[in-house]
Amino acid sequence: MRYFTLSLSILLLAGLPACKRIESKLDRLARAAGITPELPPEQKTALVEAPLTPEQEAMEKRLQESAVFEAAKEEDLQAPKAEAFELNKSAVVSILGYHDFRERGGSPMIIAASKFKEQMKAIKESGIPVIPLSDVIAWRKGLKNIPEESLVITMDDGWAGVYTYAYPILKEYDFPFTVYVYKKYVNIGGRSLSWAQIKEMTQHGCEIGSHSVSHESLRAKKGRTDAEHLQWVLGELKDSKEFIEKNLGVPCTTFAYPFGVFDEVMAETGLQVGYESLVTVNSQKVNWDTHLGKIGRFIIHGESDANFRLATSFRGRGDVTSNHFLKTDAKDADGKKLVEMSPGPDEVIKDRRPVIRVNLQRVGSVVPGTVRLRIAGLGTVPAQYDPVTMMVVYPLPYRLRRQDCAVTLSFKRAEGQPDEVVTWRFKVDLEASYLPQS
Repeated sequence: MRYFTLSLSILLLAGLPACKRIESKLDRLARAAGITPELPPEQKTALVEAPLTPEQEAMEKRLQESAVFEAAKEEDLQAPKAEAFELNKSAVVSILGYHDFRERGGSPMIIAASKFKEQMKAIKESGIPVIPLSDVIAWRKGLKNIPEESLVITMDDGWAGVYTYAYPILKEYDFPFTVYVYKKYVNIGGRSLSWAQIKEMTQHGCEIGSHSVSHESLRAKKGRTDAEHLQWVLGELKDSKEFIEKNLGVPCTTFAYPFGVFDEVMAETGLQVGYESLVTVNSQKVNWDTHLGKIGRFIIHGESDANFRLATSFRGRGDVTSNHFLKTDAKDADGKKLVEMSPGPDEVIKDRRPVIRVNLQRVGSVVPGTVRLRIAGLGTVPAQYDPVTMMVVYPLPYRLRRQDCAVTLSFKRAEGQPDEVVTWRFKVDLEASYLPQS
């Protein structure tokens, strides 16, 4: 009996963390039965949790504020129920703006077809989704979610080079895009787009927006009185919209300010006449708080990559030209998968609190301090990387509320080299997660 008592005392002293877990489970069982367990005073002192570190407090704040996660509740497991739609207000969109396309460049407003294809290829390989502008507006209306990070492609003026050079490349990569045309430069021959070309493109992912009637600066009064100028601006907005709708038979819901020039009155007037978005040339990304009459774009100037790099860099991460993006199905020399992820790409799981695991054994060397794991809606998380097993592990502390979860892992193979980046998405079967497991 003395041997048993001594052994039990040693176990209790050595396994205090285990005792905490046992006590916690007993607490939950007691509370479920309507009993509030009372611990002896000496145990109450022993079980007080240590205060959170500043890093842990910041992490807890992000978790509490994010709509992606929710605390687990025992009553949620009682019966299946419909999951409420959760709007992702943390998404960020970057809009690229182009003008004319030629076989060769030559000016800030003209980009060579080969350069454009190089940029589109970099976007495709990065895995950053390209979405239509209409999806961004639907998101802002609260009607649908968009990816955590995404790109939109636009072109101004209606040059025939869009059809001849850009359109085949966009079709090849299956990228949607928007073309802004102005009334005086449509279907007039020369280097202008024809209605036949425009209609063909609209059958393959193209949306058409207005770029005014005359393409003159909307702030240029040219001797008009204030009243006359306001009436002229209204005509530039309204007449061009009706012109496009009459010829295409579809609503024209977006407008690009000529030269990017606008003011508060123009922005509000544009929304009042029926546009759902008006885009500028201000190099700013679009988020939930962006005014729909002042949507920023990154205008690509000829052969310069400066704005392209800014546009394709999200939340401090390198742009699509400076990083090396790994495909999720990339294989090593032996034909084996280079990076193993769990949950895997496009996998549908039932567990709403999965453990994310990434095996990097086949990629070769990895600099431990460069391993970063990002989860959409939460940002960079404190994942653990084991240099011996080369495994990255992160158990989600809260349950997922949305069906889609995007994950990005980045690391360096050696100091001074670009980041290796792999991005994938998995889905949660929310309805199945409520059903009792057999």
